[in-house]
Amino acid sequence: MSRQKIIIFPVLIGLTFFLSTISFSYGHGVGFEVLPPVNLGDKQVSLEITSAQYLDPDSMNRQFTFSLFDISNGVTIKDVTYHIIAKKTNDFIFEETFQSDNGILSMNFLPSESESITIEKEAERSFTDLVLGIEKKVVNIKGSAFSTGGLYNFQVKILTAERYSNELEEPIVFNAGLSIPDRTYYDIEDPNFGNQEVSVVTYYDQIKNFQYDPQTQSITFKMPFDWSFDNINQTTIVHEEIVIPKTFGDLMISKFLIRMNNFEVPEHTITIDDFSEKNRILHVMLNQKDLFLLDSKQESSNEMNFLIKPAEANLPLATVTGNGQFRISLSWEPAEIKSGSKIVFSFDITDVFLKDRPVSVSYDLSIIHQGKEIFSTSGVSTDSKEKHNVLEFLIPEDVSGPITLQFDNLDGNGLARVGIPVVVNRINTLTQNGVSDEILIPDWVRNNAGWWSEGQISDNDFAGGIEFLIKEKVIRVPVENSETKLANAIIPDWLRNNANWWSQGLISDKEFANGLQYLIQNGIISV
Repeated sequence: MSRQKIIIFPVLIGLTFFLSTISFSYGHGVGFEVLPPVNLGDKQVSLEITSAQYLDPDSMNRQFTFSLFDISNGVTIKDVTYHIIAKKTNDFIFEETFQSDNGILSMNFLPSESESITIEKEAERSFTDLVLGIEKKVVNIKGSAFSTGGLYNFQVKILTAERYSNELEEPIVFNAGLSIPDRTYYDIEDPNFGNQEVSVVTYYDQIKNFQYDPQTQSITFKMPFDWSFDNINQTTIVHEEIVIPKTFGDLMISKFLIRMNNFEVPEHTITIDDFSEKNRILHVMLNQKDLFLLDSKQESSNEMNFLIKPAEANLPLATVTGNGQFRISLSWEPAEIKSGSKIVFSFDITDVFLKDRPVSVSYDLSIIHQGKEIFSTSGVSTDSKEKHNVLEFLIPEDVSGPITLQFDNLDGNGLARVGIPVVVNRINTLTQNGVSDEILIPDWVRNNAGWWSEGQISDNDFAGGIEFLIKEKVIRVPVENSETKLANAIIPDWLRNNANWWSQGLISDKEFANGLQYLIQNGIISV
């Protein structure tokens, strides 16, 4: 994480009461959940579940704490017997009964190599609990299921309350879901920027099928999601973080386009955090309102399929200095940087704290190639909104590949530094006839193909989606030009079979793309 985030989870009963008086809200996708109150005799009680790991995806401290409390005063209920069924996504993990004298039950989910689950009902309390004098039941639960994060679902039945002898005729049942953040790493071998390690932190459920297409600079991945009204109503937020090294020049653009299940997500859900010298973090945060809006546009689904790519204009590249104060925006002409040619770099220096207003500050600028400085200069930036800072540079004949424009000592501050990488003699992954040697189609397109093959969406809807993907260069097939329009025609049944087989992984991306190419060549989709 580039900036330290601090959150204080409710540990003391007073804080629990404070939360309960504000609202009773579901918490799928966040680190705590307070369930709606129910009657227990002459009292109304609620169950609160908290996670100790929510904002630290690299911690192995996967602990859940369950507290049954009286909503009128925030005091926990004594002598509670919990019967808990735990699932991860929809996979069963364990079912067990626990007792807690003061109504507070904590579970440590500890990873192990064994696929079987073991439960130690009398674990030692943590040092923090001892210091704070917190009495609670602590249970260690071990198994290989806990080696990763994801969405955990709990069915909690209250069998006794206030006295162990007070067995409830009708157990109180709570259904809750909490997310343990999960980070996955991906090595990308980019033809221009070499090996780059990108990671994804999901604060909802585990992702799968991560892919990167160097031709379109697009990232795709998918994640299980229940689009039912009840589940969305229980989901506070879906939060995904894509962590990109600042050496990955193609993804240092100033604006991203993000689609989920083929629909563009609202711009307010996207935030770029550049407050680190080494990495940038792209946040996608879909709140409950966003989820309902997206659900109203789509057909039935049980996944979220993400497409993340640069917005239409790839320039300027932009990032923030290590001290978080200055933003550098960089463009150049001509678009293709070639060895032995003159390039004109244009850059702006703005102050983040002044709402990105251009500022006049001193700077040192060097150009680095393969660890060696090939150019250096110093100057004072302009504070004009109309004029840009300009650097003309003749690329040496022996320079090819990534070069870095390194900005240092902005306004005399040694921490105000950052590098922006660009490419000399860019390698184009397309062959001369305009089609990739290996056709790549993001896995999320399989959903559309499956729905169409089952008759859930119309021929025109399917063709329109393919048309869009061709225009966006997500699907690459041989075409003569880029002007695309949909022809009103019936798509042949054999392609429906292909779509069904491809959605099940029975034929390859290339074989399926050959069918799409047939549509183009025969004018069903005219290009």
